[in-house]
Amino acid sequence: MGQVFLLLGIHNHQPVGNFEHVFREAHDRCYRPFLDLLREHKAIRAAMHYSGPLFDWMEGNEPSFIGRLKEMVKDGQVELLTGGYYEPILASIPARDGIGQIGMMTQYLRNRLGADPKGLWLAERVWEPSLPGLLNSCGIGYSLLDDTHFQYAGVKPETLRGYYLTEHEGKVLAIFPISKRLRYLIPFRQPEETIEYLGQLRKEGPVAITYADDGEKFGLWPGTYRWVYDMGWIKRFFALLEENSGWITTITPGEYMAKSPPSGRIYLPTASYEEMMEWALPTETILAREALIAKLEALGLKGAAEGFLRGGLWNYFLVKYPEINLMHKKALYISEKLSLKEKKPGISMTKWFEEARRELYKAQGNDVYWHGLFGGYYLNYLRHAVHEHLIKAERLIDAKTDPRIRLTETDLDRDGYQEFIAETPCLNLYLKPDDGATVIEIDYRPKALCLTHVPMRRPEAYHKKIKIDQPAASSPSPGSIPSIHELTSLKPSVVGKRLIYDRCPRWSFRDHLLTQDITLDQFEASIHAELGGFSHNPYEKMEARTGTDGIVLAFQHTDMIGDLSLTAKKVYTVSASDAVFTVQYAFSNGPEQVQSPDQNGHGLLWGVELNLTLLAGSDPKRYYSFSGRDVEGKLLNSRGVLEDLTEAHLIDEWQGVDICLEFRPAARLWRFPIEMISQSEEGLESNYQGSCLVILWPLTLPLNGKQERLITMKISGQ
Repeated sequence: MGQVFLLLGIHNHQPVGNFEHVFREAHDRCYRPFLDLLREHKAIRAAMHYSGPLFDWMEGNEPSFIGRLKEMVKDGQVELLTGGYYEPILASIPARDGIGQIGMMTQYLRNRLGADPKGLWLAERVWEPSLPGLLNSCGIGYSLLDDTHFQYAGVKPETLRGYYLTEHEGKVLAIFPISKRLRYLIPFRQPEETIEYLGQLRKEGPVAITYADDGEKFGLWPGTYRWVYDMGWIKRFFALLEENSGWITTITPGEYMAKSPPSGRIYLPTASYEEMMEWALPTETILAREALIAKLEALGLKGAAEGFLRGGLWNYFLVKYPEINLMHKKALYISEKLSLKEKKPGISMTKWFEEARRELYKAQGNDVYWHGLFGGYYLNYLRHAVHEHLIKAERLIDAKTDPRIRLTETDLDRDGYQEFIAETPCLNLYLKPDDGATVIEIDYRPKALCLTHVPMRRPEAYHKKIKIDQPAASSPSPGSIPSIHELTSLKPSVVGKRLIYDRCPRWSFRDHLLTQDITLDQFEASIHAELGGFSHNPYEKMEARTGTDGIVLAFQHTDMIGDLSLTAKKVYTVSASDAVFTVQYAFSNGPEQVQSPDQNGHGLLWGVELNLTLLAGSDPKRYYSFSGRDVEGKLLNSRGVLEDLTEAHLIDEWQGVDICLEFRPAARLWRFPIEMISQSEEGLESNYQGSCLVILWPLTLPLNGKQERLITMKISGQ
């Protein structure tokens, strides 16, 4: 029988943009009680990681927490881990930003808490083989990764003990393998089961094993506060560790490295934890993988096959969700802007540069750049925060160094096609000619507000697993509680909802040629017929110029509709001085062409789709206004049809924003909410993501005829 060295690691994090009450609840029900109880058991040592957003909140709201943590660091009970300050995926951001974020966190820990961190918490354990070089350059000696990372390298999890060395270009890093078995035991099973498992390891002789996971499991996940604190799980766990201290020694990673040699040398493939790698796969592939695992389990082969059943790469989220990719590439665009300014002498020491860099770093927090079982990308307030900080960073850069009006042609989203970025002091417009000359983003710069980030409704794997017309319940085994991976309950907002999937991303100013018999219901459900390819085909660039009065971008597309050759010219004009732009349409048909009714005798409709977001659909301070018309249902989650409309407003009293839309000539207006059926920690729910507005005009062209239509968007703020 030998000694068991238990390395405990706790990772605590709340994302930038999360609600104040969530930070408060997390502190009161999780972070504070855990730290208080740990302090009562001074013989138990642990590595702790807190992200920058948490420290920022603690400084303003609970400075005594930081004081208590500092004392525990001084006493040697807690070893603090550094990391990217705002919890970025280090492999997804430029190395200069990764080094900057780690440096910011390390400096804070040294100056404020008296720590000298040598270990790093790797956000979402997203590993790339090149990371040792970056981390080594930041003075990092070790990190912690899942035992599944090692399994994908061909190493059996049951053989993983202590720590291993890896390197890239000769830059060495120690890695502690995190035990999946312990992650699933703590705190969901009785503490005696953990002690029993450690007792089994004892038979191997002196052995070291690592537990490291989210601190929110200890009080914030559903049902865990009652289980961990009210029912005494954590007190019993700590007491059992003390009672068995003759053979169980809790030790921090740094202490263990100072006393013990490495267990070997290892090279690990690109990976994250098992669930993350599954979520990154295409939806149909997830379902196929689950079916395969079920078959292997039935045959008793799952265990033997696990090392060969890898999921995808974290980066595939950038393919799976084009909207995430756009955010990611926008952050890279602004990072490059900042980097170019940094090269100028003295710029990096200025106050505005430091402020701009911090805003950029805030926008790099990982939470909104992926989606798994719940939350993440589908939380619109987190998306709002990312855009807010990117716009603020850009404002600071442009105010000091750049011209007030700029038009850039670049492959922003890295798909092989050029986009246009129109920038003025008041507006940013991002245009995508290869996808219907749509507007993929509108930023109102004075309020640092992105108005257009509305996700498309797409299939998720959990849609197929859960019937949304009847509730499901979890049945945990006796002596345990379910983890969030096992929660399948339905929230009332889902009952009676239909699963609706969109055909393409919900960019704005997407054009539609429709027959007049198409209804709002059909369009909302995405079951309508499109005529021609105006909605998604490339538009040819006709003009792109800047002037003292603003920016002009003109595009054109021609399509055959039966015997009709229809040309649509689309001209964007962006004001140089105000938050105003127009979109002018000019339609023409070719010589000797028939008139515009389709082959079934129906008239044609030209529709222009806008997808806008002011965050909340049922808030009475966020609503529509229709030129003084008394319309029933003015909230942003309302739906309906209005005829002969010349003006519509979307108003947000909280943010002091009024989006005014003017139509010339008068138009029909459809409106409906975009709602996602997604999972939360409490189960399946329906979430408002934004509002869709479709402006519709009849299109009747005489022989060789022309028609023009105009939409004006004016944004004002208080």
